[in-house]
Amino acid sequence: MKADCPNAGGSAGSGGPPGRKGKGPAVRRLPAVVAVPLGATSAFIVRDQGVLLVDTGNPGNEAVVLVAMKQAGIRPDEVSLILITHGHQENYGSADALRELTGAPIAVHDADADAVRVGVGGLRFPVGIVPRLIGLAAGNATPGPGGVEPDIVIGGVADLAAFGIRGRVIPTPGHTPGSVSVLVAGGTAIVGDLISALFPGGRARLPFRTEDSAAARRSIRGLLALGVERIYAAHGGPWSGTEVSGRFGNSR
Repeated sequence: MKADCPNAGGSAGSGGPPGRKGKGPAVRRLPAVVAVPLGATSAFIVRDQGVLLVDTGNPGNEAVVLVAMKQAGIRPDEVSLILITHGHQENYGSADALRELTGAPIAVHDADADAVRVGVGGLRFPVGIVPRLIGLAAGNATPGPGGVEPDIVIGGVADLAAFGIRGRVIPTPGHTPGSVSVLVAGGTAIVGDLISALFPGGRARLPFRTEDSAAARRSIRGLLALGVERIYAAHGGPWSGTEVSGRFGNSR
């Protein structure tokens, strides 16, 4: 996966082919984002020249993902990459099954790769009083359903052009050390569990449990600085960039 390349695309040259004179410029469609509800979490399909699957839900969710793809008119063999936003069970649980069904490689950030390999599904440090009580009841790092060996390990910003997607993978640590977000053309971001809501339609906030809340806030502000206009998350949303900026765009 190529790291931190210039954005794809550019202005069309003048002097088009004969017969096109007088016609307006061709419409260039932005990548489409399809949310796939999976109970308490969500996966996302990004359709451009290629197809990107962002997260896969819990073990056994592969059938629901395939149904969503079919409804969007996407064949399994059109998926060019499966990206895991972070190493928790509800995000990678069906990755192995979907790799088998689609033939697409699995990518994860280096800092979460070992958690995915060994199947660790727990979250370590709760944020806030109620989550801390939940954490005391649930315990720390719980075992996941079994490991998944990634095909691609990401070390930094990664361009998705090789997979037919106009966009980049951006490291956004905080929820976990290896959490990543996807920024696609048009100003849309898919952030996994970097941001969440207490209930559908709720305001943007940090997840109940996160490993480094200060790092998470820095990651959110870093995304906002890139001009993000719409934000999709696994729990809650979507939100406009303005909504999220009102909550996180200062130095708190």
